Amino acid sequence: MTIPRSVRRDLLIWAVLCAPLLASPPFIAWWDASDGWARGVSAGAAILAGAVLARRRAPLAAALAVLAAGSLDLGYGVVTVQLSWIGESVKLGPLNGFTLAIAALSFRVGRRTARARPAALAYTAILGTGVLCALAVSCGPAPDPSIPGFWFPALSGVLFSAVLPWSAGLLLRQRAEAHDRERRLVAGQVRLRERNRIAQDMHDSIGHDLALIALRAAALEMAPDLDERHRRAAGELRAAAADTTERLRRVIGVLREDGEAPLTPAAESVTGIVDRARDSGMRVELRGEGGLRDRTACRIVQEALTNVAKHAPGAPVTVEVVTGPGGIELAVANPAPGGATAPAVRSPGGGLGLMGLRERVRLAGGTFEAAPHAGGFRITARFPEEDAAAARPPEGSAGTDLREADLGEQERP
Repeated sequence: MTIPRSVRRDLLIWAVLCAPLLASPPFIAWWDASDGWARGVSAGAAILAGAVLARRRAPLAAALAVLAAGSLDLGYGVVTVQLSWIGESVKLGPLNGFTLAIAALSFRVGRRTARARPAALAYTAILGTGVLCALAVSCGPAPDPSIPGFWFPALSGVLFSAVLPWSAGLLLRQRAEAHDRERRLVAGQVRLRERNRIAQDMHDSIGHDLALIALRAAALEMAPDLDERHRRAAGELRAAAADTTERLRRVIGVLREDGEAPLTPAAESVTGIVDRARDSGMRVELRGEGGLRDRTACRIVQEALTNVAKHAPGAPVTVEVVTGPGGIELAVANPAPGGATAPAVRSPGGGLGLMGLRERVRLAGGTFEAAPHAGGFRITARFPEEDAAAARPPEGSAGTDLREADLGEQERP
């Protein structure tokens, strides 16, 4: 038959706490000297057995019971001092067969008990009552012999073998709780940063797809062979895509503050983003290394193509990606749209896309520029590859605070 692990642990603890009883058993005056040692060890072992069994359900009661049993023998002390005002020597910090159990159980009370108030009140009451009793018996012309023989050893025993171990356990528990709170706070901040990053990626990815849907609807709306009923339906589709983009922006804002974070969007290459834009009707020319899967590069290309679809529909776009020892250099440019074009789809949240890209590139350790160029618009970014950027901590704080100069920036002049 296998003994449960908890029972084996209780037996081991009981045996360790009973060991000091063999050297210093509690003696009672009415026990016969012939069998006093055996009776003392047996009585002490029985008391400790009950305390070990009760230490989980009632740890404070178990500690106080052993503390009371330890007052049976105060004959041996850690130190002996001579008190001139009573003219006798006093033993401080008594040692007996229960001292180890008192310290261990008191430490457990401080370390394992959630509330410190009951133990603090109990120990305060014991010490306070003892001090009052000692003062009461000391009042008189002659010193009472019980003061050096009982009260000083008993009170010092409570202080050194019970209160100090309880205080040490309480301090360790409070430090562990503080460490756990700090760990949860750090984990919460990490989750919040990851949620913000995922929310931005979702906004870039889904917003880009919605802009392409709006672009297709606008092209369909301008088709010369379309009747008025279908032209009106295409216009409604384009307006609905723009409205959905705005609602997406609001939902992403809520996601950044609360709620469970969704799954990270699947990794995509620059070529995949450009191909989807071409399938939507955009004229995009890709130069350089289109197979790059760097997340920052993909977000820049995605946001830049979304801006062209919004503000310059029908204009050709050139995407150039170059990698080298210094990192990644990316440029997205388009001329001003000419001739009859589809009506531009304006987003109510204009200006936030470029500010987000600027901050993303800055945190990656690179530079970002977005400005009119040759009658059109050009976005250029230089930044290290993603693995290299991850190994270097971002400048400034861990958040994504935008610079004051970015707050007034517009996506298009």
